[in-house]
Amino acid sequence: MLDDLIREEDVAWAAELMGLGPDGFAPVEGDDSRFRAMLRLDTVDFEACPGSGKTTLLVAKLAVLAIRWAYRQQGICVLSHTNAARNEIGSKLSNTAAGIALMRYPHFVGTIHSFVNEYLALPWLRSKGVEVRCVDTQIALAKRWALLPRNTRWALQQANLTESCLIYTQPDYGGGATGRFGAQTQTYQAIVTARRTSSEQGYFCFDEMFIWARELLDSCPEATRTLRRRYPLVFIDEAQDNSEAQSALLHRIFCEGDAPSRRQRFGDSNQAIYASSSQSGATTDLFPSGDVHPMPRSYRFGQDLADKVQGLGVTPQPLIGAGPPDNIGTDPKERAIFLFDDGSVQEVLPRYGQHLLDTFTAEVLERGVFTAIAGVHEPGGDDNIPRAMGHYVPTYDPSCVRKEASPSSFVQYLARARFESAAVGNTDKLVNATASALLAASELAGGTHGRMSRKSPHRRVVEILSEGGARASYRALQEIVLTHAGEISPEVWAAQARALVEDIVRQLSGTAELDGTVVAFLTAPQAPIAAEGEAAILTRTDNLFTYPADAPRVRVRLGSIHSVKGETHTATLVLDSFFHKHHLSELKPWLLGSKSGGSTTTPRGKKVLEGIRMLGRLKLHYVAMTRPTHLLCLAMRKDAFGDGELNTLADRGWRIIDCCAPA
Repeated sequence: MLDDLIREEDVAWAAELMGLGPDGFAPVEGDDSRFRAMLRLDTVDFEACPGSGKTTLLVAKLAVLAIRWAYRQQGICVLSHTNAARNEIGSKLSNTAAGIALMRYPHFVGTIHSFVNEYLALPWLRSKGVEVRCVDTQIALAKRWALLPRNTRWALQQANLTESCLIYTQPDYGGGATGRFGAQTQTYQAIVTARRTSSEQGYFCFDEMFIWARELLDSCPEATRTLRRRYPLVFIDEAQDNSEAQSALLHRIFCEGDAPSRRQRFGDSNQAIYASSSQSGATTDLFPSGDVHPMPRSYRFGQDLADKVQGLGVTPQPLIGAGPPDNIGTDPKERAIFLFDDGSVQEVLPRYGQHLLDTFTAEVLERGVFTAIAGVHEPGGDDNIPRAMGHYVPTYDPSCVRKEASPSSFVQYLARARFESAAVGNTDKLVNATASALLAASELAGGTHGRMSRKSPHRRVVEILSEGGARASYRALQEIVLTHAGEISPEVWAAQARALVEDIVRQLSGTAELDGTVVAFLTAPQAPIAAEGEAAILTRTDNLFTYPADAPRVRVRLGSIHSVKGETHTATLVLDSFFHKHHLSELKPWLLGSKSGGSTTTPRGKKVLEGIRMLGRLKLHYVAMTRPTHLLCLAMRKDAFGDGELNTLADRGWRIIDCCAPA
């Protein structure tokens, strides 16, 4: 049924459609991995290196399949790890009429969470009489915290437990991280009661939906057979990021037992990094496993950079540098390491900005994407400088880039959208962020409309608001947001925006009075204030560092390594940060070339894996150092290097820039 849906003559057409020219997927220098990947429709895992164009390949396959798909009640299921990945796939598919068809019945293109919600968790909860109002961890936890007795909240705070202790892991609302409060304690029982009450009211945390999905499959095994008949072909993007809960559930739905669906997974095991230390990868259904199809050719960077970063890969794999692309009209540049000490740590960003000005033409500076990223970006202590991004840029706001959690205020929604817009350069993120913030505020106010639709937040708000005043307020608010590019000053907020926001939230929620929780969510934006001596590295509220300060010629987007995963930059500065030890200092043997990969060979020839923490450092910084097309820079403490080591780095092609010395 499926084997002949993609033919050799289709490959050139698909490459042309993707803007690669007719030979875009053709064999290159004996490497036919992309050509063979296009033709395969069996169950397989694609191990794709950074910059290999796996999403482009996936969309090209889907475009061909869309033309040949003749089944009216069976579809293709495309699952992504994040909304950003889903939107990228959807945007590229929308370039053709056939591709648009894949976004509708009988097909599914969406995140793993949205698939689990739509086909398993939500139907099961509704069958139990629960009206699901909202699946949002922040909002659900706020509801539960408010339900707790005051003395219980005090006890949890005294035990250093946050609202996250209100997340449950069992269908009886038990489990979770409750610290020293065992099932026999009154505090634990109060926690369970708050969890149950808010869930019965229709408020759930994201990962709790997997609990109800599993309960459905336990109670109705025929659901698996139904889903396999509906989706005989399944694609999973960024499979290395799937958690154990996600992987185990998807394996159970599509692969376990008789008559499995055909499943193709795309990912890179060397880029498996997670948003928090509490998360871990799959153990039930490892990626890659079974039939593995390597894709070793990167179209992002050249062989010189490939040779330098390859050794950071935990699992040794070929890495062929076939880039960089010539879309900005310049050649790859010499790699650089910025050295600093306690007194010069805040000189790193200005020196990086000047280095960009000295390295690239005005045209490249205008068209390129320039970033500075750190492994740790949440604020910490003032010891072990640099502990986090805040030591380089004290005005840095980590909430802008925190993808794993919802923003905690209206202005944070806008700040995150500005941060993301800097990478793609369009306004739809601001429009939808404004709508999402309004929906979140209305849900905090008790709104019952829910956010389960596949429609965009903007479309949902427009449909919910009645004709007349509230819809006019919404149009006026969006005009203010776009006029100010999402950066609303405290003055504009007080004089123009806040009244509109409150009017819209009242209409969305059906609530006449907004309580303290909603008022706190709608707190006015505050302009960043630099302490004495910090003016040179003051960032805007969207974490954009501009240089020079008085007449900016380059914009550098600041963020965590996690926040830029999957992105491509013109130049990337990887900043050292601290978790038990300084990351880049610990990776010095790999930078010097004395170590490679995630294992060490003993004098007796036995391979010994690096420790868990070091493996995490390697994966994190492999992701970081494979972002740039033209220029990779590092920032490290000067005292991390011993005699002769800087000379070794220079011999290996690194330019040394000393921020401790006057510019």
